[in-house]
Amino acid sequence: MNGLKVILVFMLVVTPGCLEDLKEELVSCENVTGDCRYEILRSTDYSRLHIEINYVTEYAPDSDAVDLLKQRIQETTDKTAVSVSQNGFGSTDSSYSLEEILAIEKEQRERYKSGNTFIIHILYLNGEYEDNDQTLGLAYTGSSFVLFKEQIEDAAFFLISAEDIEKSVIVHEYGHLVALVNNGYESPHDHEDPDHPNHSNNEDSVMYWAIESQDIANQIDGEPPNNFDSNDLDDLKLMKEGKL
Repeated sequence: MNGLKVILVFMLVVTPGCLEDLKEELVSCENVTGDCRYEILRSTDYSRLHIEINYVTEYAPDSDAVDLLKQRIQETTDKTAVSVSQNGFGSTDSSYSLEEILAIEKEQRERYKSGNTFIIHILYLNGEYEDNDQTLGLAYTGSSFVLFKEQIEDAAFFLISAEDIEKSVIVHEYGHLVALVNNGYESPHDHEDPDHPNHSNNEDSVMYWAIESQDIANQIDGEPPNNFDSNDLDDLKLMKEGKL
């Protein structure tokens, strides 16, 4: 065991390039949800943004939801261009742990931030989240989130369509990538729900906690919100300006 440690240390010493790569991986904002907010919101390091979507066959994203996400990104960031690519894959699973989600992303994801382009990766899965079967969406790294399309469809009822729920959830999870609400910063506005950390206390905000839950129909009257409220938008503006 000690001999192995010596070999590893020696390898790091004689190959500084590997050490730099390891250091960059350890400090990457992509390790923590919300930590990439500046890279996403600003154009300083990455002037363009690309959305890579991988989906389980038969559970492809709704085109209107993807278009809305692009619109919200354009409205809230300084990016000069936002593009999208989509690819399907097969899955026989009906329940996914976080470890399985990470493994699927590793297998399916093709692009990572480079050059002048930041990459947001979205998985569309069938079935449910193993740790919470009420989950409609989940942001789990600094650049990645998952939507459970089958759960979204099951959450719909005669007053709220699956398409409307999907629009809300996809924007909601993007909101978590840019650190809403109070994820790594402290807002000057009192708009975080104390019972649901990192979510808005305003049911007219897309960051309201019920948006990503199958309980959405019981918590929201009418069409679910798919836009940020004034407090959310001011937080994002202050982050872009370096004041938060």
